Amino acid sequence: MTKLYVFNNSLSNPYLYLSSGGVDPATPGHHYGPGARSGYMLHLVLSGKGTFISNGQKYHLQAGSMFYCQPGILVNMIADYNDPWTTMWVRFTGDYVKSLMDTVSLTDENPVFTVTQAPIVKDEIENILKLSHLDHTQDLDYASQLISLINALRTTFNATKSTNSNPQKILILKATQYIQNNYDTPITITDVVNYLGIDRTYLFRIFKIYLQVSPKTYLTTTRLRAAKEMLIKSDTSIKFVALSCGYTSYVHFSKAFRKYIGMAPSQFKNTHNTPSKNNLFIRK
Repeated sequence: MTKLYVFNNSLSNPYLYLSSGGVDPATPGHHYGPGARSGYMLHLVLSGKGTFISNGQKYHLQAGSMFYCQPGILVNMIADYNDPWTTMWVRFTGDYVKSLMDTVSLTDENPVFTVTQAPIVKDEIENILKLSHLDHTQDLDYASQLISLINALRTTFNATKSTNSNPQKILILKATQYIQNNYDTPITITDVVNYLGIDRTYLFRIFKIYLQVSPKTYLTTTRLRAAKEMLIKSDTSIKFVALSCGYTSYVHFSKAFRKYIGMAPSQFKNTHNTPSKNNLFIRK
C-alpha cells in the first residue's frame, strides 16, 4: 500500500512559490469540501477511484485522471468507498504565478484532463516530488521546477483560443499587462483607456466582473506592492521609491501609502526589516 507523503517548502516568496505537495492514499469515502483552496493545486489519480465536483459539475475519476483547483473556488473531493483513490498533488501560489496561470485554459468549468492528454504535466509533477526528497534543495530549484510545470500546462492547455473567443478577457489581459509594464511611470487610467481605445466606464465594469476591483485600485495596488518591496529590500530614499513607482509627488505617494497600508512609508520602512508575508491586494 502506498504511504502518505507530504512535503512543505519553507523557502517561501511572494512571486513563484511551490509551497507543498505529496502523495495521499485516501481512506474509503474520505470527503473534502465543499471548500476552497488558497492556492493553485493539481492532482493526479495514481490508483483507485473518486469523485471531483467543481462549479456544480460532478466528475467520476480513476487512475490516470488529473484535476485542477483554482484559488477561492469551492470544490468537493470524495474517495470511492470500495476502491478509494490515491492521489499525487502539488500546490503553488504567487503574484507571478497568477499572471502565468491566466494564460492556461484550465478553469473551474474545465478542470479535468487525463495523463494521455498531458503526459508532460504528469512528468513535471513527478519531478517536483523527486526534488522534494533531495537534501539541500534551494529556493531557485523549486522555482525552476514550478516554471517547468506551468510551462507544461501552458503548452498543453494554451488559453489563446478561449481568450480569443472572449473580447472582455482580451481587454483585461491587455489592460493589466499595460499597467504592469508602465506602473513605474506617471500613467493614469485615462492612459489605459486611450491605449485600449475603449470607454472608461466599460473598463471599470469588466475589471469589477473579472478582477473584483476597479482599474484605479488595481493600478494603486500594483504601485504600492512594488513600493513595499523597495522599502523592505533597498536602502534608497523614500522619495526615490515614490518616483520609481509612478508618483511624481511625494505627498500623493505618502497619502496613498497611509490610506492602503495603514502607516507612513517611513514607519513601514523602519518596522519591516524582513520581507513581509502579507499579501497586498486592495478591494474597493
